[in-house]
Amino acid sequence: MGRKFTAPARFQVGFMLVILSASAGTAWAQAAAGAFPNSAPQQGVGAETRSIGSESRHAEDRSPEFGSPQEVGEQARGDGAAAKSESGFKFAVQEQSEVWASLLGGGHRATSYNGLTTASLDLDLEKSLGWKEARFFVSAIDIHGHGPTDSLVGNNQVVSNIEARPALKLYELWLEQRLFGTLYVRVGQSVANDEMTSNYGALFLNSSFGFPGLPAADLPSGGPSYPLATPFARARWKATDKFTVVGAVYNGDPAPPGRGDPQIRDRNGTAFRLNGNSYSVAELRYSPDPDAPEALSTTYRFGGWYHSARFDDRRIDVTGGLLASPSSSGIAKKHTGDFALYGIVDQVVWQREGTKNEGIALFLQVHAGPGDRNLSDLLVEGGLNWNAPFHECPDDVAGLSFAYLGISPAAQRFSRDLVAFGQAASSYATNETVIEATYKARISDRLTLQPDAQFVLNPNAHIPGSFGPKPLSNTLIIGIRATITLGSQ
Repeated sequence: MGRKFTAPARFQVGFMLVILSASAGTAWAQAAAGAFPNSAPQQGVGAETRSIGSESRHAEDRSPEFGSPQEVGEQARGDGAAAKSESGFKFAVQEQSEVWASLLGGGHRATSYNGLTTASLDLDLEKSLGWKEARFFVSAIDIHGHGPTDSLVGNNQVVSNIEARPALKLYELWLEQRLFGTLYVRVGQSVANDEMTSNYGALFLNSSFGFPGLPAADLPSGGPSYPLATPFARARWKATDKFTVVGAVYNGDPAPPGRGDPQIRDRNGTAFRLNGNSYSVAELRYSPDPDAPEALSTTYRFGGWYHSARFDDRRIDVTGGLLASPSSSGIAKKHTGDFALYGIVDQVVWQREGTKNEGIALFLQVHAGPGDRNLSDLLVEGGLNWNAPFHECPDDVAGLSFAYLGISPAAQRFSRDLVAFGQAASSYATNETVIEATYKARISDRLTLQPDAQFVLNPNAHIPGSFGPKPLSNTLIIGIRATITLGSQ
């Protein structure tokens, strides 16, 4: 008989796998450095805005079970947690705490701590009030500590999907009504992470595997994503057992107008912005085996989004001249709207004989948009998930992934223009790439531990940021997340 792994033993093995995978990824990235050109120090350019703390929410119905905006694949399916309880009532509290250490490169070699406390209330209104096929959900979050992105690394694709500016705020608040048996209509306040994301990407801690790095880099205030929820309306139609159509409309900028950090402009999550521009998403999903278990299923998605605001050109001013020119007015040419198309594949490639949830799956997602008005015009992400790498630990998951955020040609040419006019030393890098290895170990029904390692190639694509104009060197950062969940029914 095979040796059974105790919780400490499998955690140690998982941590070793993470470190070995990260070391291999680092060696690969260094060998491939020629394919991703580095840039010399850049001067005279303002720091690009990025979305801090994009999140992960992944399930067909995206029905919160624990209420955290960072469930990382543990969302309930179907009618949600409240419907599964006899009372139709579910209250939950979850604490996620992380410690990170920067071992190589980046802006600062040190350690950091950050955490997220989430309290949620999920009500099945049919069971509690007699309102047929209706559901109400509300959550509040307490963000604490200072995450590794701003304090250690300085990259664009945020290291942790729970790091954000410290605050106590209202997060989600919505009502859902089921109509005609197959149509779910949801209105209220939420984030746009229900679409555009891979089920298997939800395992990973880097924010780009939640709300994708491309819209996070390009949209006002980083788009409607954690921690900035915004008013929305969403419809999900399950056309057949295999095909689902989803459409949603969100406020285009979750933060009130003004200067400075958008998270500070909506510190308490109560802006409730109903004016301004809109952000719309449409997605078609195909599941060839609708009876497959959630933990090991194949799904294909194709969709797109459109933002109705006017966007500045990345290189050309209103007169047709170069923005970098000393004679330029500094007023950029305007473009009406912004958009992107995307495709996502979640594919099971191996299943352990005699099991339903144990096996290996691959994922790949590609997002592409116009380059003239965006900092990023291409995002490519992919990876491998191994559910139950040890048969004795069926709830553990190991994973290895990458996220490539391409810098648009217009943005690169703008930086080269600055060099030509003597306003900068050199241009931006062509991309920022993250390689991540992780292992999620379920220690008990209430506790999970997740060691994680990320190698960041070309942090912030060498665009000047919080650590100054000098390009940041490639970074290796390791950390661990502990998640404690308490709930009542």
